[in-house]
Amino acid sequence: MYGCVCCLSARRWLAGQAGACRKVWNYFLDKTTSDYRNYQHWRDFRIGPERPKPNVSFYGMGTQFTKLRQNPAYAWLQEYSCHEVRYVLKYLADAYKAFFAGTRAYPRFKSKHHTRDGFTLAYGVKIVQGRLHVPKIGKLQLKGANPYAHYKPKQARICQEGTKTNPKWYAYITYEVPATDVKQGAETGTLGVDRNVGQATDSQGRLYQLTDTARLDAKIRRKQRVKNRKPKGSKRGRRVGGQLRKLQRKRKRIRDNDTHHISRALADRAHTVVLEDLNTAGMTKSAKGTREEPGTHVRQKAGLNREILASGWHQLERKLAYKCGAVAKVDPRHTSQTCHQCGCVDQRNRVSQAIFHCVGCGLRMHADHNAAINILVRYARTVARGNGATARREALALATSTTREQDISQLTC
Repeated sequence: MYGCVCCLSARRWLAGQAGACRKVWNYFLDKTTSDYRNYQHWRDFRIGPERPKPNVSFYGMGTQFTKLRQNPAYAWLQEYSCHEVRYVLKYLADAYKAFFAGTRAYPRFKSKHHTRDGFTLAYGVKIVQGRLHVPKIGKLQLKGANPYAHYKPKQARICQEGTKTNPKWYAYITYEVPATDVKQGAETGTLGVDRNVGQATDSQGRLYQLTDTARLDAKIRRKQRVKNRKPKGSKRGRRVGGQLRKLQRKRKRIRDNDTHHISRALADRAHTVVLEDLNTAGMTKSAKGTREEPGTHVRQKAGLNREILASGWHQLERKLAYKCGAVAKVDPRHTSQTCHQCGCVDQRNRVSQAIFHCVGCGLRMHADHNAAINILVRYARTVARGNGATARREALALATSTTREQDISQLTC
């Protein structure tokens, strides 16, 4: 991500280009929704002339976009670059494809005040001496370090942040980098990782803590209360909303940076990282219940849900997937209540959130460290039951042989 240094006229043009993309998205979304409704009505009742099935592919909507630019009512679209405005239909076509596949909800309209405006330079991205060439505007100076300056840029996404009166523009550039030049993780080794609220712990006892954002969270809650007191749609309400979104973006970047650092540290230490196969959606389900059967401890559960979602478990897993050699998952049941030394499974073993004290053998250690060791051992047993290379010692870089389960049960790292 790079900041774009541009003058007032350039900022206005960028805002106009992004606004044109938003207008085209909303226009074609409204048109295709109406066409689908008419097509469905004709197919059900067969009244009137036959209605063709709407074409929501990028090529089909692109052909209609050419006709739209020739419409005198939309002649202002010709002031902006055709390729960049038309490319928003690629995102709309992908959204429709995902909707029909059942993986995403129906596409939504983009609001002027609550949408992160932007557009994509999909073809012929040119960066010369730290300047990004944007069609019909010229060159924009990029601000920030560029470790891939000598590689070929493939695509650039230019987005606006901040308020409408004081916007800031950023460029997200994708480079074509050979796999041999990308920083690789460790070639051997396996680590178990236990994810907890606000932190993660590996099987060697190393603790990875997220940045404490308590003060920032308090500011966000305060701004939310102020915004709720403002009349809906008022100028002051939009101003406070802009300040609120700025704080939320800051918190998002802090969490994203934390998960990047943690995933890189884990990838540098082990080839394979083992995680629990957690059902985050089920764990963060509301305890409100129904009117007939109301839930209990609703506020406490809501606070726990916020803390879990703020810990970035999925972000960490997603970044480990492309930084590590492999990411494995194991059954998470009783990993925090099992003693890795004697195998005793008892709820009383978990004295507190941070302390594990086995009632069987007396082992006392950090609870997350013990859980991380159990995660690693559970994966090692699965590998040991395999055939061929996965059952040999070389396939899993552990201190103890994985070909005999009595040896695996003594793992401590």
